[in-house]
Amino acid sequence: MKKTALLFLGACGLIVSCNQPNVSPNVSSNLPAASSSAGARIDKPFALSVSGADCYSGSGKNAGDVAFGFPNRGPDAALRFTIGPLRDGLSPGQENNKAFTGPGDYPNVGIAGKAPGQKPFVGYGTVTVNGDEESGSFRMSDGSASGTWNCGRKLQR
Repeated sequence: MKKTALLFLGACGLIVSCNQPNVSPNVSSNLPAASSSAGARIDKPFALSVSGADCYSGSGKNAGDVAFGFPNRGPDAALRFTIGPLRDGLSPGQENNKAFTGPGDYPNVGIAGKAPGQKPFVGYGTVTVNGDEESGSFRMSDGSASGTWNCGRKLQR
């Protein structure tokens, strides 16, 4: 039971804020609706397409952090990462990362992914935010994982 609680707390720290509603296609919320293009595609180390996206910009002490999860941001997400200077104690090395400022490359981002029946991947890499500020790509520094993502709406700064 303690391990589950620690994993949950770890996920909350990684995702910037646990006070955001969990959005899924069957649940209404006060957040802007994501387009049907929202989701991610993992090309490597396995092929997986995921529909839906949870992308939240931090505020207050979490300003400059943007958390991504496909299809959610919990420990069972197919793909998750957070851009920004994480000072949660759970993301070593990310405390000096640059804050989200719009399109461009964000190196040294902790990236994790998994699929049923496949070995999960976790490590550091680069997340690229495209000029539309709602889509981009990711790639692990060692080349072991890569793919694309789309939040279905523009990220807030």
